[in-house]
Amino acid sequence: MAIPHDGLSATPTPTPDPSPPNAIRVGTRSSKLALIQANGIANSLTATHPHLSFPVSTTIVSGDADKASSFAKLSAHVAGTSSADAAKNLWAKEIEDQLLANHVDLIVHCLKDMPTVLPNGCELGAIIERDDPSDALVAKPNSAYKSLDDLPPGSVVGTSSIRRKAQLMHFYPHLAVKECRGNVDTRLSKLDSPSSPYTCIILASAGLNRMNLTHRITARLTAPLFLHAVGQGALGLEVRAGDKSTLSLVRSVEHLPTRYRGLAERSLLRKLQGGCSAPIGVNTFFQQDSATHEKVEENAREEEGPILTLVGSVTHPNGGMEIRASASKSVNSDTSAEELGFHVAEKMLVSGADGLLAEIKHHELKAIEQ
Repeated sequence: MAIPHDGLSATPTPTPDPSPPNAIRVGTRSSKLALIQANGIANSLTATHPHLSFPVSTTIVSGDADKASSFAKLSAHVAGTSSADAAKNLWAKEIEDQLLANHVDLIVHCLKDMPTVLPNGCELGAIIERDDPSDALVAKPNSAYKSLDDLPPGSVVGTSSIRRKAQLMHFYPHLAVKECRGNVDTRLSKLDSPSSPYTCIILASAGLNRMNLTHRITARLTAPLFLHAVGQGALGLEVRAGDKSTLSLVRSVEHLPTRYRGLAERSLLRKLQGGCSAPIGVNTFFQQDSATHEKVEENAREEEGPILTLVGSVTHPNGGMEIRASASKSVNSDTSAEELGFHVAEKMLVSGADGLLAEIKHHELKAIEQ
């Protein structure tokens, strides 16, 4: 079930009552994109369960409240989480508190923003069919530049992602990268301003698609050169552990191929202990035409499932060094998908990813102290 790009509203349903009858309360962040995604899920659930209502409410999370500080500095203040999840909790903790307090029944997340280890009492109920997982190069309107290859030396590329910065510096060291934070509209406004320092910016293709801004995509940055973030383009639905009724509802709109891809990617990230502030990229794909929902479900009942390939990378923020590894595996369960991610992560660690990640962490701490 893909989230349609047309006819979606960013207007939230009024905050629901604590226990409205026949209502499954949906929580999300307060950004325009988050509301579009949550309302899209609510509409899909309503279509399959018309006897229920799915009111949407919003929560301001730490990552939205502070739009000035870098992710590294923000995540340094998140206590009680692993390094893999400190940055990701900037987008999740406050909403998860609402879920655990029984103020909402499910949360709609961008899967890339979900911690790889969820709090006690929470579980990843479903993963929704993935949109385009690529990053998008967005140039100024009427720009003559149509690709990264067109940009002259010294051109300024805006991004808030250390992964994007690292990959840009690795493959295009003649370009300059400058921090560019804010929601999608804010970053586009920064780019389009007459006084903008940016030649172009990098955003997620999926977010632009969902906001009906596909026309702003100048070029897509795709594999094998560029690897996207873990979970990018997919939505994760988080529910209370043991809430079998809500779990059954969200599973009705899940996309099994995306679930296996997402679990493999998240397992790699968990093993490497990297988060939003780590320059870790991935790419997953099923061999040939085996990725349709029906074929995956059919093969999942067989001893040998469809073949899933996972490519992982970690790149030094200055672009100087990159470590990659890949593997393929028959997957027919959550466990087999997670085993693939674990295996690729181990191959990366053997190749030196542990030392590279330790060096990256050291540089992060020095930057925070300054």
